Amino acid sequence: MFTDPPALVVLIGPSGSGKSAIARAFPSDWRLELDEYRQVVSGKAGDQASTPDALKLFHAALDGRLRRQLPTLVDATSVEPVHRADLVARARAHRMDAVAIVVRTPLATCQARQQDRPADRQVPDNTIAWQAAGVPTVQQLEDEEGFAAAFDAGELDLMGLLLRRSADAQPDPLAVVRATFGEDLAAVFTWHPDTGGGEGCSAGTFAAGGQDLVVRWWDEGDPFDHHWQARIACPDGCPGPTWVRVTNAADLLTVYRGNLPADEPWCDGCDCAPVTPTPAYSAQDDQ
Repeated sequence: MFTDPPALVVLIGPSGSGKSAIARAFPSDWRLELDEYRQVVSGKAGDQASTPDALKLFHAALDGRLRRQLPTLVDATSVEPVHRADLVARARAHRMDAVAIVVRTPLATCQARQQDRPADRQVPDNTIAWQAAGVPTVQQLEDEEGFAAAFDAGELDLMGLLLRRSADAQPDPLAVVRATFGEDLAAVFTWHPDTGGGEGCSAGTFAAGGQDLVVRWWDEGDPFDHHWQARIACPDGCPGPTWVRVTNAADLLTVYRGNLPADEPWCDGCDCAPVTPTPAYSAQDDQ
């Protein structure tokens, strides 16, 4: 429906209507979200004053994709006719259809959802009411505004689309790393091809700027006790290695600086319980 021929898909609905959840049904490289460009130019996704600068980046990305005939989804409120007209004109300039998906969610629900958002992304109730009043009908979009097709979100099998796309996706080999330590650390992590973590474990290394830190994912025994461990040197001279449990990036930093998280370490080689590990980091590095 959206790829043959490729189309510009425009989500239309007030803040809090669930547009971003619907956008997740589409491939990530299709999605252009104005909030992300506000974040880029101002450091705050909800900074409305940054919108003019954010739009310059947004439109550059949009035109670049349309010029290459790539299917693209715009995740913005798009409740103002002038904004929709601009999007339709940009699509036509590149010989592409514009398709609208209208998201109709009760006003009270849209307003209530603001409470779950960070303070800098909350939209005032009166603004959401104004946005909701500006949502057009499907008929209006097709007959008066030049959209090649328009749908109410409830008419589309978006959950099926999301499930099919997710089922076809390759498993993420870094999912467990990303979930525990975050995106940036996952980007510098490599699993060891031969695991290297011992029986029932998988090991890998965080590496940046010539420094590294080895960890292993302990998945032996009780499934409720699967966890990460960081490698430290055994002070008794045993080839070890010695490990200590880590639960987040702060624990990794503690180990890197030569200290221990709350859990007691243990050595695979001599069963000792050292008090102080050999640091991978010197306090002089901060000076």
